[in-house]
Amino acid sequence: MKLLVHGMQSSGASSFTMFLAQRPEALALVDTLNNFAAPRVSTSLDFVVKVVITTAYPLAVHVDRFRPDRTILFLRDPRDNYVSLRSKNYRNYSGLMREKFRLLEEIFAARSRYDAVIHYEDFVARDPDVIAAIRRLGWPVEEAHYAFSRRHEHILQALWQHVPELMEDFEIGFGNLQGFEVSERFRDKPADPEVDARLEALCPRLLAYYRDRSMTHYPCGDRVAAVQ
Repeated sequence: MKLLVHGMQSSGASSFTMFLAQRPEALALVDTLNNFAAPRVSTSLDFVVKVVITTAYPLAVHVDRFRPDRTILFLRDPRDNYVSLRSKNYRNYSGLMREKFRLLEEIFAARSRYDAVIHYEDFVARDPDVIAAIRRLGWPVEEAHYAFSRRHEHILQALWQHVPELMEDFEIGFGNLQGFEVSERFRDKPADPEVDARLEALCPRLLAYYRDRSMTHYPCGDRVAAVQ
């Protein structure tokens, strides 16, 4: 089975893909760098690949090259995603940051094209519905996979063994992974009215969607800040 994860830079999609990559028999490209499209590979082994939302490569290009059996859209609250991404040196790579958030709005509006939509906030909270949704896609995953016992070197070794041509053609990355397990400590950023105003113009439907989610998760309307 081939599984494609599509998400914004700084959305936590690499951590999610690392979680999916904990199966010892599976191959994984935890982070396809923004200047690459998904690879063309031929293997009988299960393979998960994460790609980011850019103006350079639309989803159709990634799908045409990788030929996934299932696709996942990985979403994060755009307010937290924006605050996190604007601090990164790659924020304007393969498209200006504002262009990528406009594109995210279009992708969100057409999210039914994906086989599943996973929310970062549910993932780091270890909501049982996340594991259930992934299993429904046909990708086995366990609670134990929230701890990253299968580390970078094991994933790289499997790639070298089974798809060495990929290692020659690609720059292999692991995103901004921190720590040895899935954690909530980076989930929420301090509220910033300026960020809200910018996102009102860039991705109003996604922002409204997450405002509704915030009211569900924080009935008093509070957004708890985490230290990064």
